[in-house]
Amino acid sequence: PLAFIQMALSASPSAAAAAAQRIHHHASNLRTASLPSSALRQQAEEAMKATTPSKRHASIISENTAVENDTNKPMPEPLLPPKRVLIVRHGQAQHNPRAEAAREAGCAFDEFLRLMELDDAHDAELTDLGENQAQTARERYALSDVELVVSSPLSRALRTADLVHPPSESSESAKRRRIAIEHFREINGKLLNAQRRPRSDLVQKFPHWCFQAIPELDESWTEELESREDCSERGYRGLLWVLQQPEQNVLLVGHGGILNYTLNGHANVVLLDGRRQSNTDSESEEVRCVTKRFGNCELREFVITGWDSAGYNNGLSNGANQLEPVITLEEVTLSQDLSL
Repeated sequence: PLAFIQMALSASPSAAAAAAQRIHHHASNLRTASLPSSALRQQAEEAMKATTPSKRHASIISENTAVENDTNKPMPEPLLPPKRVLIVRHGQAQHNPRAEAAREAGCAFDEFLRLMELDDAHDAELTDLGENQAQTARERYALSDVELVVSSPLSRALRTADLVHPPSESSESAKRRRIAIEHFREINGKLLNAQRRPRSDLVQKFPHWCFQAIPELDESWTEELESREDCSERGYRGLLWVLQQPEQNVLLVGHGGILNYTLNGHANVVLLDGRRQSNTDSESEEVRCVTKRFGNCELREFVITGWDSAGYNNGLSNGANQLEPVITLEEVTLSQDLSL
């Protein structure tokens, strides 16, 4: 896309906007394994700056068939500027095999929960398959541009993060860039696999991570299963936290339940489909719906932006909280499902 970049840097605002969108479309066709180099990404970002974020976002939404947009209405400026977030679900863990197979076969939630209880384990670890899934993801996606790694404080998510994007050799540098926060842990309560270890144990097990944001003991776990509303609100707060960090390229490792409830069940979260089918994809190949539950070790790439809810009306549900920001997550690549 170098020609597009050069044109955008030297053209009029209207031409620059068109060129920037062509860069966006070209980048969306790339597999994550062949992400642009840092230098090329920086040039692309300069080109994108030739037009305002609000205009770029309005163009993206207008092309998204899942969200209706009145193109005559000017888009507001972002409240929290956009950043690139790669979201990964942990690899297969001890409690997953039978429950996930039943879910894929269309079982009811109660049956899914029963099977997880039968295979339950405190702070469940990855299985051998889960370890292989994470190592395969590392080889396939080569995430060299990641500046910040954020994870659930449960061991299966932390281990997945370390396998997908290993820590740097400098322990101090790694601690600043690898942070565990409670917001992205799995649906809490009832199951032992959702109960985390004491912070001191996690520090010994994962010394290159920063655990300062979590308390020593897991006082939030109870014998009652966390409600969908509370879980999605927790995930929403986590996304706000990510948007407030200075890093622009973030890897986020979480869990199937919390990701599903947050992305598909919170009134102030809007999921957009900005993917473009590449020339190498078969036209007959079914394109995954953006709302589909994450598979084990599946990676998806998003542009995430925060908006003032008072001026944002595209795709919002009636239950949106007008006093809280709206968060849009635009999926921009066709990722491969690593559920082997």
